[in-house]
Parts: sequence; structure tokens; C-alpha cells
Amino acid sequence: MAITVSEKEGVVIFRLSGRVITPGIEEVSETIEAALAAHASSPRLLFDFKEVTGIDSSGLGALMKTYADIHPHGGKIGVINVNKRVKNLIVMARLITIFKNFENEDDAIAALLEHP
Repeated sequence: MAITVSEKEGVVIFRLSGRVITPGIEEVSETIEAALAAHASSPRLLFDFKEVTGIDSSGLGALMKTYADIHPHGGKIGVINVNKRVKNLIVMARLITIFKNFENEDDAIAALLEHP
């Protein structure tokens, strides 16, 4: 499992790859926390799941913690390139209303930058 971070128009983009599961969650959480520390007010985050082959409850939990950390500050989270298997897990966990799913990176960035 790996995670890379980039930024486009003020939106922090996390590109995940491999299986987002318990053994690697600490690395994901630390990477997200480091990125959030650099974006103190109302962060806009985009998670790209193009290279993700699986996710478990720990992976979903890390995303939920991120949401819980940024939501009170007006932050937003979007996801792109979610395969059917991962999307089914997100739906079953009832997280589909929290993580806005977009067709592509440009649409996601435009929507995340809109004011509520």
C-alpha cells in the first residue's frame, strides 16, 4: 500500500494504491494528518482510488476520522476512480453521503472549491 500527496488549486489530492488495510493504515493516517497541518482552515481533500485493490474497516475508519477532523472547520472530502468493490463497501458502511463521488479530477476540484 502506498499514498502520494499533491495539490491542485488548493485541493489536497491523496493518491492511494494497493490494499488500504490495517497494516498500512498508520502510514495513511500520518500522511493525511501532515497534509492537514499545512491547511489549517476548511481543507478540501480529494482521494483518488484508481490504484486501490481493496479496503477494510480500518481504511474506512481512517477516512471517517479525517472527515470528523475537518467537517467542523468547513472542510470537504471527495473521491474519484472508486471501483465497484470499494464503492459497495462505502455504500454498505453508509458513508456515501459523506464522501462525494465524482467522475473525474477536474469535476471534483470544481465542486470542492464551491462555497457551501
